[in-house]
Amino acid sequence: MFAVVIVGFLVTETGSAQGCGRHWPLCDGQFTPPFDLHGVVEYGHRFISGVVGILVLWLAVWAWRRWGRRIEVRVLAALMLVFTFVQAALGAAAVLFPTSPEVLASHFGISLIAFGGTFGLDLRLHQAAAAGRAILPAAPPQTLSAGLRWLVYLGAVYIFLLVYLGAYVSHTGTGMLCGTSWPLCLGQIVPSLTGSVWIPFLHRVAAFVAVAWAIWLYVALRPLAWSRPDVVRGAAATLALILLQALSGWYLVASGLALGAIMLHVTLMTLLFAAVTYLVLQALPDPHRHDRTDPAPP
Repeated sequence: MFAVVIVGFLVTETGSAQGCGRHWPLCDGQFTPPFDLHGVVEYGHRFISGVVGILVLWLAVWAWRRWGRRIEVRVLAALMLVFTFVQAALGAAAVLFPTSPEVLASHFGISLIAFGGTFGLDLRLHQAAAAGRAILPAAPPQTLSAGLRWLVYLGAVYIFLLVYLGAYVSHTGTGMLCGTSWPLCLGQIVPSLTGSVWIPFLHRVAAFVAVAWAIWLYVALRPLAWSRPDVVRGAAATLALILLQALSGWYLVASGLALGAIMLHVTLMTLLFAAVTYLVLQALPDPHRHDRTDPAPP
């Protein structure tokens, strides 16, 4: 699923969305792609997505049958399955019909939700298996306060909106409208927002708000280092990744939107989304804290 997200953005940045023409799932009406960059990149994305679709269906059925009594497993499996096929449908629609930057940006956002669902399901399955193998049931972890949980949840929603805005910048081709100055836009704190300059400017402002949220979250959770080391580790990973993401934004502008810089930016964003997904799942109250009778896996 990670490869689907990364290669999907590579399709956009190499201009390969029409590498197979207006044909889907075939490529130019054939089973084999034309041997040029755009055709290979687009067909490679379709091939990876097809393999992932089969694996996702297989995993969802297995998870429901083996661990379906756990509500979070059912929800994550459904998220993974539904959003994987929704993003595939949006990808097909983008090939067959002309569409808007808003829809194309949504395609990336939906792919990230599918990735988050897959990552979260993998995490919960490993945790369920570990609990099933334990000789004695582990003591339920301390539940976070409502304020801390909402700080995590609202931050996760905000990060998703930031991702959408970043994808919108890419699909509108406005990434360099702030010039090469960074973090300023056109050398100013608040530039003249004529034309489409507001799009990359808003993205930069939103990114710095995200950095502030990550710092606030880590400071707020740090006192729980002994009772909830899992959420503190998640907050530390989130803060580190969001700072690296901001630095990669500087590199992106300084390089003039070089392909390598773009792919680094997207890779860090995907890893950041994984860290935030982990935080959200660990912040949830344990629905099975009074039920430690899950069967041990074979």
